[in-house]
Amino acid sequence: MMKDIEGLELAERLVLVEGLMRHWAEQRARLGLEAGLGSQMGSIMEWKGAAPRGGTSGARILLGGAGLDHSAAEVDAAVAELGRRDKRGAVLAKLAEFRYLFGVSIREQMREVGLAEDADRTYRNWVKAMHLQILSILIVRSGPNRRHTVRRFNMRRACVEGAPK
Repeated sequence: MMKDIEGLELAERLVLVEGLMRHWAEQRARLGLEAGLGSQMGSIMEWKGAAPRGGTSGARILLGGAGLDHSAAEVDAAVAELGRRDKRGAVLAKLAEFRYLFGVSIREQMREVGLAEDADRTYRNWVKAMHLQILSILIVRSGPNRRHTVRRFNMRRACVEGAPK
């Protein structure tokens, strides 16, 4: 999806980010941050024996309690990364949470991030900045140099005495 975004205008990109943020909020509201898979005994009771293996039906069983889907998890990670960046990033991440997760009114969002009540234009600029920051983080995360959860390091060759090199 991120490769398709290169040909879009800025307004279209912002609409896509808005949709992703709404999807993230729906996933978080429905599933939360916890992922839980049923026990083996629960599966045996549900299927009156062993659950089907493989195929699409096996995949659907796990998705019910397996946590956020990939796109929602990426947005969640992007918001968390934005919150860790700097002071402004923390405010933008807080705005994202209040706007999408908590669904509070615009006035309450403005109050939470420290904007005056009559600063509607400033609020819209902050929302746009938040969307652009999230978009840039998502693009970086989906690129060829994406960050991995596994730490990468170079393997050193162990030299054993007498062994051929």
